[in-house]
Amino acid sequence: MFTGRALIAVKVLKPFSDWNQGDIVLIEDWKARELWEAGVVEIVDETDKVIGEIDRAIAGERESEPLTALPAGLYERAEFYLYYLENYVRLNPGESVETINVKLTKLANLKKKLRDLKMIRFNKILKAVMLRPNSLELLSRLSPEERRLYLQMSKIRNEWLGDA
Repeated sequence: MFTGRALIAVKVLKPFSDWNQGDIVLIEDWKARELWEAGVVEIVDETDKVIGEIDRAIAGERESEPLTALPAGLYERAEFYLYYLENYVRLNPGESVETINVKLTKLANLKKKLRDLKMIRFNKILKAVMLRPNSLELLSRLSPEERRLYLQMSKIRNEWLGDA
């Protein structure tokens, strides 16, 4: 699930390696998960920032006919914050009702926005496969997850139509 392609801001709670208590550092998503679960770091909640990036990407997709390039690691950061919010609520039952409600609201908003972005891009990828299978230009604008989808669908299209 976590690939190391997304950098996550964390606050160090306990001295660790070269880090001192209170330091804020950027680390790979899988490391952030492991250290957070171990109680070494606290995740800096940047869910609102990721939601803003998704909103801008959605607006860009709606304004542009061809697929546009997404910010690097956007899907990975969104997936990380989905994991974080779900687990924060589960692991902190004694937290205030207001804090839990804020986290749950962010979680629902992030899920909806991410799904909307994926649906818009999926539909554009489908059209691109029909019209321009295996386009190197198009591949350069896709995230790694989308590249895999586009190439697999292009292969199926070409086999089906006899263009392989």
